[in-house]
Amino acid sequence: MSEFTPVTKASTSIKDDLRFAASDRKLPVEQIDFDLLSYETYYKKGEDEEWHHMGGDNILTQITQEELYSSDFLLSQEYQITIRSFVPHPYLDLHFSVAMSRSKGLVTAIIDPSSIIPLKKGVKEWIKEAINKKMLRLGFMIGMADEELDVRINRLLITIQKSGSLKVPYDLIIAKFFPAIEPVDDAIILHYKKGDKNKSLIEGIEAGALILEYIFPKQGRNGRGLDGAPIIVSEPTVKYAGAIKVDDTTIRSEHDDKSTRYYAIVSGFIKREQGVFSVANELQLESVSMKKTGSIEAGIDKDIFLAVNQKIFNEDAVGMGVHIDVQKVDIDGIVGENTKIRAEELSIAAQTHRKSDIDVSEAATIQLHRGNLKAKEANIDILEGGRVEADIVHINKMLGGEVIARKVYVDVLYSHARITALESIEINSIEGEGGTLSIDPFSVGAYHEKILEAQNSIKELEVELIERSHELRDRQNVFKNKNARIKQFQKRVIDAKQGGLEPMKADVVRLKQYQKEAYELNETASKIREKEGYLEALCNKLDKLYAADLHGEVICHGSYNGLNRVVFMDPKTRQEYAVLPVGKVKRIGLELYGEKKKILQEH
Repeated sequence: MSEFTPVTKASTSIKDDLRFAASDRKLPVEQIDFDLLSYETYYKKGEDEEWHHMGGDNILTQITQEELYSSDFLLSQEYQITIRSFVPHPYLDLHFSVAMSRSKGLVTAIIDPSSIIPLKKGVKEWIKEAINKKMLRLGFMIGMADEELDVRINRLLITIQKSGSLKVPYDLIIAKFFPAIEPVDDAIILHYKKGDKNKSLIEGIEAGALILEYIFPKQGRNGRGLDGAPIIVSEPTVKYAGAIKVDDTTIRSEHDDKSTRYYAIVSGFIKREQGVFSVANELQLESVSMKKTGSIEAGIDKDIFLAVNQKIFNEDAVGMGVHIDVQKVDIDGIVGENTKIRAEELSIAAQTHRKSDIDVSEAATIQLHRGNLKAKEANIDILEGGRVEADIVHINKMLGGEVIARKVYVDVLYSHARITALESIEINSIEGEGGTLSIDPFSVGAYHEKILEAQNSIKELEVELIERSHELRDRQNVFKNKNARIKQFQKRVIDAKQGGLEPMKADVVRLKQYQKEAYELNETASKIREKEGYLEALCNKLDKLYAADLHGEVICHGSYNGLNRVVFMDPKTRQEYAVLPVGKVKRIGLELYGEKKKILQEH
């Protein structure tokens, strides 16, 4: 390899000149270095044909804001450099890469911990020289660097002085310049959409909810890169101006300088007809299926009524796997397999699949029920193998299945039915066999929770009373041992007052302390008595809950055939009292005879 002879020349692109010099000498570009002897900055604007010289080092102080962001204002630099072979610095061995922020607003040197940065005189200038060389190699202009670079280099040197050397990569901001501000295109935001995971046909919204927003278009601003070139931004795109039209009886609007926002006046779901958005509360469909509509899950807190009217015979009104969650549901058709319905009020004028789940907070009316139903009140024409859990249940015909409720009314009872009630079971006629009519308070959810709550409260209160009573007893014993001293202080205070003398201050203070202690003991004892009274009330409440089976009754207005069991279950002991009634038995109950319970049949 021939000896590298340094070359001094003028350059407008040091990056290109170094690459050419390396190629010409068949050397890697890393082995080529340069010295910056001087540089000049030039500008041209508008229709100028000539470039104009700009003096000084900090060129940003010489450019107006208007020029800085103008696409007609151009900058260039010319450098006097000496190109030579690379020679390591005798003291500084600085290894760093340069990163630019996404907004192009910052240039940062990421200094590797392997760098050798000596704390010698002139090190700050050496670092600045290395930074400028890196910037020029990357095609950036110099003289536009941040004015605080000296301060930041000083912080770096202080860090090294404290720690001895860098332990992790160090970020040093070396330049701040002027990124473009992108324009804002106009847009419509559908706030009422719940996201990709929700596949509901409608989106339920509450009154006052933000449902739509029109984002106004906004002009951007040109920027300027560290290479001196202007960064040009386009005009904002306007697509949706005037696209949102609303029914002002159900939707109101507000606006500021950024957007117009639309809010629901009433609860319901968003509906768009003939380009007009409104909040509706009634949705009528011929069918609901995963393929055609998806689920309908607006929530029962929104005022929405769903009516499904299937006109095609033998096709499901609510298809397999559909979820429905609205306030009021009226279905004229079949409810299919693996459907889940949640509503405040429900009416089904056909049948439910045995693998359907229905949860109704108020009243449910179903023609033929085969699935699982929870409701406050259930009115069922035919229960065929399904399950019902409610407060009050009315059934015309019960063919198997299970009912758990506070009160149950059945017109005709067929075979293999299971009815469990808290208070009463009333049947007009019995046509089948193998059924069980059970008064079992413990199996009724609400009653069961009351028992468990009372039991847990009693246990906690008993433990607390034992602890507090022991503590009070110990404190009372200690106080009792002080009685002689208390009387002594009382006597000295009384004698002093009767003798016209001022009692000793220490005696008065001690006497007040004892009086305070006695008051606190009385207060604690009073609170314990209150809790003992509360415990007694809880025990009485639990005893009444345990006696619920004694108040239950099974009423039949027809005749028993001896093939259906009537059972009363003791909530406390879980002892079973059963009978197979025959003939006319109007009422069956459980009576207490002494300490024993017995079945009572009233004809």
